[in-house]
Amino acid sequence: MSQNAYTPGAQNAPYGLLQANPDGSFYPALSAFSPTETDLIAKEIQREIFDAAPAQYNALKIIFQKEFEEVGSDEFEYKEQTFHRTALESNAIAAAVPGVPNTQVTQTVTLTAATYGYVSPDMIIVYPTNEKGVVKALLGGNQITVGSVTGQGLPATAVGDVFAIMSSIDADGLDYFSIYERTNVITRYNFVHLFCRAKRWDRVELLKFQNMGTTNYLDIDRENLVKAIRTDMFNILFNGEGGEFSISNNNAAKTMWGIYPTMVNAQSASGTTTLAGLQSTFETLALQTNFKAEGATRFIYGTQEILHELSKIYKVPGLRYTPNDSIAKLGLMEYDFGGMKFVPVPCELFREPSCFPSSWARRLLVLDQETITPIKMRGLPQFEMGGTLMAEGMNGSRERFKDWYVRGNLSLRMHNPLSSFSVDVL
Repeated sequence: MSQNAYTPGAQNAPYGLLQANPDGSFYPALSAFSPTETDLIAKEIQREIFDAAPAQYNALKIIFQKEFEEVGSDEFEYKEQTFHRTALESNAIAAAVPGVPNTQVTQTVTLTAATYGYVSPDMIIVYPTNEKGVVKALLGGNQITVGSVTGQGLPATAVGDVFAIMSSIDADGLDYFSIYERTNVITRYNFVHLFCRAKRWDRVELLKFQNMGTTNYLDIDRENLVKAIRTDMFNILFNGEGGEFSISNNNAAKTMWGIYPTMVNAQSASGTTTLAGLQSTFETLALQTNFKAEGATRFIYGTQEILHELSKIYKVPGLRYTPNDSIAKLGLMEYDFGGMKFVPVPCELFREPSCFPSSWARRLLVLDQETITPIKMRGLPQFEMGGTLMAEGMNGSRERFKDWYVRGNLSLRMHNPLSSFSVDVL
């Protein structure tokens, strides 16, 4: 057996620590001393691959902790009744009518076509200046006759004046009813969104990774299918645009309305402000949209950056929010002011450019969680995972590859989007 002769410690010695580098070492590319590599040393590779992807899915946990409702089709509609009265709006100028002692004076008021249908004789309406009048007759052409309180006058009106409907009024001994009404409903709809992602491994390629793998790469690769679908669901849940896409091979596919587009379509309250005006804008919109019982909770979704700015405004120590076990585990806090409660929920995916436009990084969505119900299609699992057969064994197929896949389906119903609001911070 031959032996190599060398001088230990020499500058170009073929042995020593400088030459003891495994194949694929990163060191030779950094060194000025011409080190070498050897296949006699194995690389030290940590088996567990660290997950550096964003981990903030609290929004899904909070919304999905509500039991999914099942629908029988990939399209569904739902109805909600509006508030039982609508303010009236003036569409023309009317001159003031002075009062006459012991006499009722009248005035002709022209309403907008959109509000004329909400008025009836014997309704007391309130002018913007707080004078009251009673509707005596509907004249057609969006005009009504208004009578004053006996002995009082009626003020002038301008285009855009808004009249409140205070109450009905009745008198004893009548043989008729004046005010006939029917409940008004709004129809909303949504589609069920289908998700699917897959990974393919050739047969021998897969065996090499199973037999010779140095890390848990195969496990991570399959787990990432689930994470990819969860991210899809997060993005669609908040920003999905309802409608149809013509996808590959010209196949038609439906897509769901997400929370924010639903709010935009319903004309939910919104505001744009600088940091200096954040408190004023937030509180104005919070009061304007407060349809909940006193002490009820709404959730604030946003990036940690914007939620931190909000926390500096409300400097009182936050209380731990613990309505139930599943949400309590998230360690969320809550703010309480003006009889309203708000729970901030960090959503760092809002700042991820591969998921949302840049404007979302500084957007707050304040949601009435009770109005949002997650939907799935009856007969389809919310999630399903599987793998295709490949050419192996008696029951194998002719394919010499294996596909792993994850499928899912999701939609939502959002009643009364007007109880939620958004704020964009410049």
